[in-house]
Amino acid sequence: MKSTTDRGALSVFDNRRKVLQLVHMISAITLTIFSAVHYFEPGCFSLFLVEACLAVVMLFSFWRIRSGAALTIIENALMACAIILFSALILLNSIEDTGIYWVAGFPFVAYFVHPATIAKYWVAVFASELLMVATLDSSGVLELPYSATQVFCLVAVVLFFAVLAHIYRSQLELRQQQLAEANSRLEQQQKHTQTILDHSPIGIWMVDPNQNFQFVNNTCSSWGRISESQIQQIGGEGTLPVPKALAEKWMASDQQCRDSEGPYHGLEKIDVDGVVRTFDVTKVKVFSSDGSEIGIVGFAIDVSDKLRAEEEQRDLERQVQHSQRLESLGVMAGGVAHDFNNLLTAIQGSLELAKLEEGVSKSMQESLSCIDSAAHAATELCRQMLTYSGRGVLKTEPINVRSLIEDMRSLFEISVGKHITLDYDFDQAPSVVQGDRGQISQVLLNLVINAAEAIDSDKRGKISLSLTHRDLDTANQKLSSGFELKSGCYVVMTVEDNGVGMDGDIIEHMFDPFFTTKFTGRGLGLSALLGILRTHQAGIEVQSTPGVGTSMTIWIPCHRDETGAPEAEKEPKTQVKGAKVLVVDDEVAVATVAKRMLEKLDQHVVVASNGRAAIEIFLHENDFDWVLLDVTMPEMDGVECLKALRKIDPAVYVTMSSGYDAENALNGSGDCQPNDFLSKPYSFAALRAVVENAAAARTD
Repeated sequence: MKSTTDRGALSVFDNRRKVLQLVHMISAITLTIFSAVHYFEPGCFSLFLVEACLAVVMLFSFWRIRSGAALTIIENALMACAIILFSALILLNSIEDTGIYWVAGFPFVAYFVHPATIAKYWVAVFASELLMVATLDSSGVLELPYSATQVFCLVAVVLFFAVLAHIYRSQLELRQQQLAEANSRLEQQQKHTQTILDHSPIGIWMVDPNQNFQFVNNTCSSWGRISESQIQQIGGEGTLPVPKALAEKWMASDQQCRDSEGPYHGLEKIDVDGVVRTFDVTKVKVFSSDGSEIGIVGFAIDVSDKLRAEEEQRDLERQVQHSQRLESLGVMAGGVAHDFNNLLTAIQGSLELAKLEEGVSKSMQESLSCIDSAAHAATELCRQMLTYSGRGVLKTEPINVRSLIEDMRSLFEISVGKHITLDYDFDQAPSVVQGDRGQISQVLLNLVINAAEAIDSDKRGKISLSLTHRDLDTANQKLSSGFELKSGCYVVMTVEDNGVGMDGDIIEHMFDPFFTTKFTGRGLGLSALLGILRTHQAGIEVQSTPGVGTSMTIWIPCHRDETGAPEAEKEPKTQVKGAKVLVVDDEVAVATVAKRMLEKLDQHVVVASNGRAAIEIFLHENDFDWVLLDVTMPEMDGVECLKALRKIDPAVYVTMSSGYDAENALNGSGDCQPNDFLSKPYSFAALRAVVENAAAARTD
C-alpha cells in the first residue's frame, strides 16, 4: 500500500498542453488589443490586418489544443506565426516605429516554445530573414521604416539574445534531464522499497503528530482489515475505524513513545478475525532535518504462534520432567523393594522353619506369629512398591470389568459412608480387559475411597461410576501416568465426585510416593495405582475444579479374545526325595534359609555365592538334579549363569528366583528361559511346589 498522503493538484505549468493553451489565449488577447490600436493609428492598417489575422489563428490553435491536436504541429504553427508577426513589425509601419523594439524578443519565444536543439534553427531562419531584408534595404530594393544599419544592429541583438537564451535553455534542459534521471532512480528505488515493505511479514506504519496515517503496508492493513480509504480517515479529530479500546491503546503507546527518549517496546493484543493475537510492537520517533518531530514509525511482529509454541514446549517439558520423576522414583522403589524382598525371604523362611521345630512354647509361638504378621505386612508394602515401579507380580486373566464392579458394589457402599450416593452408568458392550483381578479391584477401590474422602462429612455427596468404550485413532500421551496409549479400543472407567476438588499443584504431585493431603496415611495408594496402570499399559486422566469436584478416568486396553478358555487342571506332582540341588544366591541369609528349607524337604543342597562359583561347581559336579538360581547377582547375573549352565547341560532343570516378577526379571534372556520361576519372598509351601515340579520333570 502506498503512502496515504496526497500530493495535491499539479501546477498548470507542469502540463505542457495547458501551458500552450494559456500562451495562445494571452497571445490572442494581446494581438486583439494591438490590432485595435493599429486600426485607429494612421498608416498602420496593414499591421492591423496582420495582427487581426494572427489573433484569429491563435484562437483557432487554442481550440485545436483543447481538441487534442498534436502539440508538435501547434508549436511549429506558433513559431511560424511569430516569424510572421516579427517580420511585419520590421516591414510595416507601427506606432511611432516602435515595432523594431519587439523583434529582439524572438529568441526568447523560440527557446520558450522549443528545446534548444530545435529553437536554434528557428532563430537562424529569422536572423537570415533579417539579413536578407537589411541587404535588400541597403540595395534600395525595399523601402523600410528603418535603416539598413538599424536592421543589421537588430540582427546582432537577436543573435546575442539567442546565445543567452540557448545557454539558459541548455542548462535548464540539462538540469531537467538530471532531475528526470534522479526521479527515475528514486521511483525505481521507491518501488523496490514498496515491494519489500508490502511483502514484509512485519507490519509497518507511520503517523504524523496529528495521528494522521502517512503509510501503512499490506501486512498491517490485513491484520485490521482496514482499507486505504479507511486509513486516510484515521486522524486526530476523526473516528478510527477500529474498536475504541484498540484505538485508545494505540494512541496511549504513541504518547509513551513521544514522552520517552528511546524507542517504545511492548506486547499488544489485537483481535484479528475474532481471534486475539499478540504482537511485539516497536515505535520510533522520526525527525526532520531541523530536528522537529514529524511522526512515529511503528513495527509489529505477530508472535502469537511463537508464544503458543513456547507454552506448548514448556507444557511438554513439564510432562517429560513429571514422567522422568515418576520413572526415577519407580526405579528407586523397585530397587528398594527387591532388596527388601531378599531380607523378607530370610525372615519368613526362618519363621516357617522355627514353627516347624518341636517343643516351641506357646509364648514363642505367639511371638513368631506376631513377627509373621509384620513380615506379611512388609511383603504387602513391597508388593505396592513393585506395583508402583511397574515390576509387580501379575496374574493376568480376562476380566469383565462390569461384573467386577457389580461384585464390589457392597464393598463400595461400606467404604463411602451413608451420606454419599453411588450412581452407576454402564454401556451395553462387553467390558473385558486382560489384567490382574486383584490389582484392577484395588484401582477401583482406591478411586472410590479417594472420591469419598474428598466429600465433607456434613455434605450430601454423590459419586458416579461410568463404564464406556472409546476408540483412539492416534496415540495419546496427555495422561498423568506418563504412558503413551496406543491407538485401538479401550475400556474407559470414570469415577466422578462432587467433593472439594483439587488445584493444579495438588494434581501435579498427587501420584508422587508419600504425597498425601490427608491427616494420616502413607501416601502410597495413588502411586501404587499409577504403577498398576503402567503395568497394564493403561492410563489415567484427571480433571478437577476446586469447590466443584473431581473426575478420574481410567483407560485400559480392551481384551481382544473375550472368550478365554479355562486352563486345564494340573496333574499332581510326583514327589521324589533325595534330589541334589545347587542353590545360587549372593545373599548369604537367603541362601542359608533356602538351604535349610530344602533340607527339610529331603534335598541335598550345595550353595554357590555367585554365578561364576556356580559354573565352577557345576563343571566339577555334574550330578545335580536341578538348580535354584537367583536373578540379580554381581560379577555374573542369573541370566548369564543360566545360559552358561545350558551350554554345559542343555537338559538341566533351572528354577530362577527374584524379588521382581518373571517378565521384568527375565527381560533380556531371549530364547534361554528357565523351567520355573519363584517370586521372593517365598514360603515353605511355594518352595515345596518347586521341588515337586522339578521332581516331576525329572521323572518325565
